[in-house]
Formats: sequence, structure tokens, C-alpha cells
Amino acid sequence: MLSKNKLREELRSGLPVLVYDFKGREEEVDMMFYAGAVTTKSITTLRREAGGLICYVTGEREGKALGLPFITELLREVGLGELVKRPIYGDEPAFSLWVNHIETRTGISDRDRATTIRGLHEVVKMIEKDEEEAKSYFKRSFMSPGHVPILISRGIGRRRGHTELAVVLAEALGLERSMVIAEMLGEGDSLSKEKAKVLAENWGFAFIEGEEILSELA
Repeated sequence: MLSKNKLREELRSGLPVLVYDFKGREEEVDMMFYAGAVTTKSITTLRREAGGLICYVTGEREGKALGLPFITELLREVGLGELVKRPIYGDEPAFSLWVNHIETRTGISDRDRATTIRGLHEVVKMIEKDEEEAKSYFKRSFMSPGHVPILISRGIGRRRGHTELAVVLAEALGLERSMVIAEMLGEGDSLSKEKAKVLAENWGFAFIEGEEILSELA
């Protein structure tokens, strides 16, 4: 595995890392970018080379500062709690709101999603300086529903998903808890760990396992 400094350098330069979660959980590989370095090309890469749902990820503290609910909470509040079921790996999903930045056109193009994600990154950066202003800016600058789902970490001690791993990775590297992820898909199913490793080597991207993030970086 690459050193912390090298990983930080690659993410800040706009390169992704491929992250496998854990055996016995989803057993999937996600492509991850640091949101502070996301460009239109990054979203195109996620769409073409990963293929799964492109999501923005932030931490539990940031979610609370912005007043962001989990979708599961909203469903329970409106009497649709029966729809909240745990998937096969056992954890409740990390989904919050789906948003577009107000400067986007339709919200779905690679350019529009990059604009939304860069805007979300700026909001997260603002939280450290002024939570109230960050919350106000978020409400002024975004609309919902949109085309970029926000995922909020539930904490690696309570949930061991790619959302939580992305946040732990960012924290370990001294980056804002602000990442973009998408599952890597193959022919009709998730891309295998072995095939993802081959692609990472061919593309020159780092490949990391969840256990390595927790034992060697966190």
C-alpha cells in the first residue's frame, strides 16, 4: 500500500483510489475521489470506469451541522417506516438528501454533477469557520431533490461501509471529510476484487482494502 503522503498527494492531484470494503459485507470495490479535486473529467471517469451510483460523502459531524437527515429517518416520520429494511449486509443505508447546485442546468450532466460536488465541498470547508453561515449557504445554494445523493457516515464503529471508509481515509490523510464514491460494476454484477486490482494496476491507481485503512492508516 502507498504511504499516507503519497495517497494524500494522489487524491489532492485529482487521482482516485479503489477501495474494497470487507469480506462478508458487500465485498465490492468503490472508486473514490477527494471532492476538493473533483472536475468534470472525474465524474466522467466515475460514470464510465466505475459505473455505479455517483455519491457525495461527508462525516457525521458535518451532516449534523447542516441539519441533514437520513432518508430512513424521514421515511419513519412520514409513516413509511415499513419501507426501511436492512439490506443483506445488515446496516441501514447512509443516504441523506439528493441535491443539485442552483447553478446547474438539469443537474445530471458530468459538468453539472461536478458543479454540485464542488459546491458541497465548499460548504463542508465553511463548517470549520462558521456553522451557521455554512448552513445558510447550503440552503441558498442548493435545491432538492437533485441528482447527487449525499451519504453521511454513521461512524465506522456502527457501520462498516464505503461511506465510513471514505471518511476514515480522508481523516487519516488530513483532508476534509469530503469525498465522492461510486461502485465499480462488471457485466451484470459488481466488479470482482481480483478484476478491480488488475484495473488499478493498469490505470496506475492505488488499490486499498478496508482492513488496511483501519489497521495502517486510521
